[in-house]
Amino acid sequence: MRALIYLLFFVPALLAAEIYKTVDENGRVIFTDKPTVEAQEVNVDTSINNADGLSDSAYSKAGDIKSKKPVKQKSVVMYSTSWCGYCAKARTHMKSKGIKFKEYDIEKSASANNKYKKLGGSGVPFFVVDGQTMGGYNPSKLEAMIK
Repeated sequence: MRALIYLLFFVPALLAAEIYKTVDENGRVIFTDKPTVEAQEVNVDTSINNADGLSDSAYSKAGDIKSKKPVKQKSVVMYSTSWCGYCAKARTHMKSKGIKFKEYDIEKSASANNKYKKLGGSGVPFFVVDGQTMGGYNPSKLEAMIK
């Protein structure tokens, strides 16, 4: 408990400490908390935005130490009808999670209905995620298929 109290009081003070940089007569760079005549104040980015502890600005300063490639989402198709309550729930769920999907109403499109039947659809909503199919609305199973 005592350690927690120390952390709460002293860590903010350490983060707010000023840091100075100077170069000695041999060309070595020295960082210190004490200002000297030739020292320059250094601004330190203390924000941590990534799981590995590097801030976004640290990535660019470090020459992209880690490649931050966008993750490609799987193809998601939902076969539905306009009156289906579970279709509406699935639609709302996917939109709230930022999941991109294509939706086909099997009552308004004959070609969508034919494709739905060829895939083995027997109820709505019916999902196709990168070739895998799932009938019915099960949010956790749907998300597991998408990941």
